[in-house]
Amino acid sequence: MKKIRLEHVYLEYNDDNNKYSALEDLNFSVDEGEFVTIIGSSGCGKSTTLSILSGLREPTAGKFYIDDKESIGTDKNRSVVFQHYSLFPWMTSKKNVSFGIKQVKKNISRKELNERAKEYLKLVGLEGFENKYPYQLSGGMQQRVAIARTLAMETDILLMDEPFGAVDAKNRETLQDLLSELLENEKSKKTIVLVTHDIDEAILLSDRILFMRNKKIERDIEVNFHRPRKREDIYKTKHYRNLRQEIMSLFYKDVGESIGNKEVVL
Repeated sequence: MKKIRLEHVYLEYNDDNNKYSALEDLNFSVDEGEFVTIIGSSGCGKSTTLSILSGLREPTAGKFYIDDKESIGTDKNRSVVFQHYSLFPWMTSKKNVSFGIKQVKKNISRKELNERAKEYLKLVGLEGFENKYPYQLSGGMQQRVAIARTLAMETDILLMDEPFGAVDAKNRETLQDLLSELLENEKSKKTIVLVTHDIDEAILLSDRILFMRNKKIERDIEVNFHRPRKREDIYKTKHYRNLRQEIMSLFYKDVGESIGNKEVVL
């Protein structure tokens, strides 16, 4: 079943009376329970695409479907993890997670709310930090709270925009492994769309990688690694090296054309 489907999607916006194109004839679909990563050079439209999928923006033209029904605006079946932690600084870790839960479960009891918030904080390795405020946590820990809040909402669709981009390399790997483990252990499989610049991250986590160029999808690449995955195992394989080389060549093509379109001044 196609959980997400975009057909001939365009997005234009006006700035100082000038019209700009952000997306042009965008077409792709995501199966239910599939993990798809969107990758590409800066400015190609990755985050804009995610804003369409989240319902925060509506296409200028074209159709966007969820479960074969045209989607307009936001709903309770989609949640987003942003690049920056987006935590409320006046709330503790537990209250930040509880806030997310209450957005989708209005009638939840106080007892169940507290239990679920604590359960998901434990799931991301933050047991004992329930009453800490964001300023008392490291960047990686803050992002864990943001991930716990999003997972605790238990939405069908999870959208992630460079969720690990603002943390150091060590914490980035830890959070990638955490996400991979959580996905493999979940009772109900989520449909996930991730935006990233990190090729290794895309290969490690994805079922498919969509390479975006010139505001549309240029290449749809299958990632045929069985789960569970361990980075130390897949990085040794020929399949990994071929995938990485294919994606790198697409980036090099972007760079080459960018240089070719500029005048050289001596």
